[in-house]
Amino acid sequence: MTECRPAGRHLGDTHAHYSDPDVLKTMSCDEFEDWRDSGEDFRRELTHAVMRDLSCPENWDVNGEYRNEFGGFFPVQVRFTPSHGNFHLAVCSPGAISPVWMVVFVPASGRPFSVIRALSGWQPELVSHTISLTARLDADGYSQASIISILAAEGAA
Repeated sequence: MTECRPAGRHLGDTHAHYSDPDVLKTMSCDEFEDWRDSGEDFRRELTHAVMRDLSCPENWDVNGEYRNEFGGFFPVQVRFTPSHGNFHLAVCSPGAISPVWMVVFVPASGRPFSVIRALSGWQPELVSHTISLTARLDADGYSQASIISILAAEGAA
């Protein structure tokens, strides 16, 4: 596992700085939406703060949404994708659509997707564990349906 370390920058005093990961734990849905509404640079900074908190499995790609690349449904959406590209794990922030953090299993086709973890607060260790477990199960040859089932049995769903 490696940490996701995108380049980021701090943007003045208009919004809180994200050198302290605990800031993500205190933000409301409205604050996430305000960051999104402030423009691409602010959204990029917020997305990179989430990425810095998470571990990325070896040989997986990680991509953040800065505009509407993934549909624009969440203020923050970070997708983790194994090298074969058959599915993504999307880490989605609270906002107008959902009051909680979610980890969503998305097949390459986009449907059907499954919420495999919902969290009332930002818990990067638990999100990283979910991503890591998914990577191990995938590497061991489990089917997508089995991965989703195992994560649900673990209490993730």
